[in-house]
Amino acid sequence: MKEDYLPKYVKIRNKIKESINQGQIKPGDKLPTENELTKKYDASRHTVRKALNILNQEGLLNKKQGVGTFLKENTKVKTGNIGFISISLHDYIFADILNGVDNIFHEEGYQILLGNSKDSQLREKEILEKFLEKNIDGLIIEPAKSAHDYQNMALLERFVDNYIPVVILDSKFRNDKFNYITVNDEKGGYLATEFFLDKGHNNVAIIYKELHKPSINRFQGYKKALEEREIPVYNDYVKKYHISEFEKREKFEEEIFDLTKELMEYQEPPTAIFCFNDQIAILVKEILNDLELEVPQDISIIGFDNSDLVRLNNISITSIDHPKEKAGEKAAKIILENIEGSTSQFNENIVFTPKLIKRESVLDLN
Repeated sequence: MKEDYLPKYVKIRNKIKESINQGQIKPGDKLPTENELTKKYDASRHTVRKALNILNQEGLLNKKQGVGTFLKENTKVKTGNIGFISISLHDYIFADILNGVDNIFHEEGYQILLGNSKDSQLREKEILEKFLEKNIDGLIIEPAKSAHDYQNMALLERFVDNYIPVVILDSKFRNDKFNYITVNDEKGGYLATEFFLDKGHNNVAIIYKELHKPSINRFQGYKKALEEREIPVYNDYVKKYHISEFEKREKFEEEIFDLTKELMEYQEPPTAIFCFNDQIAILVKEILNDLELEVPQDISIIGFDNSDLVRLNNISITSIDHPKEKAGEKAAKIILENIEGSTSQFNENIVFTPKLIKRESVLDLN
């Protein structure tokens, strides 16, 4: 491990900083004494002092003569920088969201610092720590693997503790320190499945991402629509994928291929597939074509997000609309209101209502 080769004082500095990032030491808290730290880390006093000196140089500590060393309270100075972290910066709906964010911040003279987590919580953690060091004025983040033992909650709280407002996109946690902007994903999943059912499709499958809160909620909507029609949720038609499309593209495509092929090899295959998002829908359509099946003649599909990709004439996939640019603009406005101190004491929870955009990917079986 790389950590093993670091000098001991750097290791101690890293461990103290980790305690800060995890919220074990909060702004204004007194740190253990040098004697306590020497015992805790089995190090000399000189080594501990070197570690504390680094943290002090990084602007984290405040030493009070005869009293002790404290984690600094907020000493916020406006930087004009806003952090934006997405699980993908290169394609899909990111550009629309960023355009909405930039529409607002550009007019106010702010600069956007971009971070690409690639749907990795570890990579996200590294970006968050860098943004803390840069003392940004606000943070907008689409959390990585938000439904999978989310590890960076305490680190996000550090921003709020330092009076840096945080807006979380597309996921909602049980934490009222943050502002949230989401789509009613359960309603979206319900609308997609209901549309299939209205068109005579009783054998409806779903391919969704079990690592992402929006995806879990879309599955709940799928399930609710079936249950309301007294159609059982057939487990063989419920396909969860585990490899993020933004992290390991090749393995992700292999997993989706296997799941799609498995669905179509059943003795009674589904007549329709609800896909977690448009990327999945487009990939599934390509796989079906490789299997010599046509959309919608042989099987119908619906995606989610109404991205530019599914609007193309040669693709033309029915999709649930995501208010991408509006979500970005609203996130930016919330950050600005917080910076200017004009918001109420309660954080905002904005939920957009989805709608279904019909195209040519669903066959009417009635």
